[in-house]
Amino acid sequence: MNKNIVFIHLESLNQAIFSHRHWFPCLNNLAPHCLRFNNFISSATSSFMAVSDLLHGDENVLERNVNFEVGLQVNRQSPALFDLLAQQGYQTRGLGFPKNWASFDTIWSAEQPYEWFDTSGEMLRNAESVIADKSKPFALYIWNLSSHLCYQDGYKAAGDNTFARWQRGYESMDNTVGDILRLLMDHKQMENTCLVVFGDHGDDFWNHGIYGGFAHGIEPYTSLVHTPAFIYDPQQKGRDINHLVSMLDLQKTALELLDLPAEKSAHTFSALSGKREYCYSRNLFAAQQGETEGMPLRKGYAITSELFHLLYVNGEYQMFAWQADGANQFNLLDYLTETGKGLTIDYPRLGMGRAQGPHPHIQSFLYPGCESLIVTEFEKMSALLQEWIAEKNSLLN
Repeated sequence: MNKNIVFIHLESLNQAIFSHRHWFPCLNNLAPHCLRFNNFISSATSSFMAVSDLLHGDENVLERNVNFEVGLQVNRQSPALFDLLAQQGYQTRGLGFPKNWASFDTIWSAEQPYEWFDTSGEMLRNAESVIADKSKPFALYIWNLSSHLCYQDGYKAAGDNTFARWQRGYESMDNTVGDILRLLMDHKQMENTCLVVFGDHGDDFWNHGIYGGFAHGIEPYTSLVHTPAFIYDPQQKGRDINHLVSMLDLQKTALELLDLPAEKSAHTFSALSGKREYCYSRNLFAAQQGETEGMPLRKGYAITSELFHLLYVNGEYQMFAWQADGANQFNLLDYLTETGKGLTIDYPRLGMGRAQGPHPHIQSFLYPGCESLIVTEFEKMSALLQEWIAEKNSLLN
């Protein structure tokens, strides 16, 4: 019989928040046994966009929509992942709590609704009914929304203040990870089950602007799109995977681990292959205007390489050495200046306010000659990003 598979959606979790390791004991117990994707980049800064990309292995199925969550239309080119698994004989269920106020059904499946519950207990009882049934393989998608700023369960609500409740939302999410692991072990399914555990996006707590109060859905800075991701497979030893992996790659990877056929695509890769050179991210659908009266969000697109993260917003570029500058606060392009010999680092500007000029700290980091690497990569990545944006816009014709 085929292996089972469980997806565990880590709502609103980026790498920065995951660094609070004591909030996540269950994840931290699981991680040593997993493939750990250290350079995993989400394809979008909102849940529905990112999960749609995962389920379809296609980042274009929602681009004609004009809002995030209401009245969504799905332009499928092939069945969504859990419909494919149902066709292969899997018992499939999507289970979550607390109840989501927006409609996820059209993204989830053409065949079945996504099931939302009021409490963790209700969701887990339904999950256990599937896990205990050994008559055929199962595919589960588990989603605890409590770590989202707008949702809470009883555990989160019991916090003494808003900051404690925010933390407890993540602890609740981690408890769900532990609960699913317990059910798998209780029913002796752990050694026949793959687990795909991933953060959908992070939150940017108004570090780049207020945006009418949005904390995600803003431009795809790496503080939002660099998220944790793990795969537990009973046939794989736990290890670090340090090449780039996109949210878009998870469908193909899941099917590969289950020894099931996946559609060939020039845009997706197995997460185990190491073939991906760039990841792409965005924050709004192509059909959304962005930054209009009544809508403060600016439409942004990004391309990420091993070293650099290039953002394009309202006709302007920002470029970050994202491994060092995870919050994307230091735009490298602001410190390039044109001279008779071409672009160079603007050292006088870097030294402003210091009588001796720029401190050796920054001179050692942005040393003379590094501008050639920045400029070469900017030219290459900006061309690829504009090609990708043009493809998005062509869908609206």
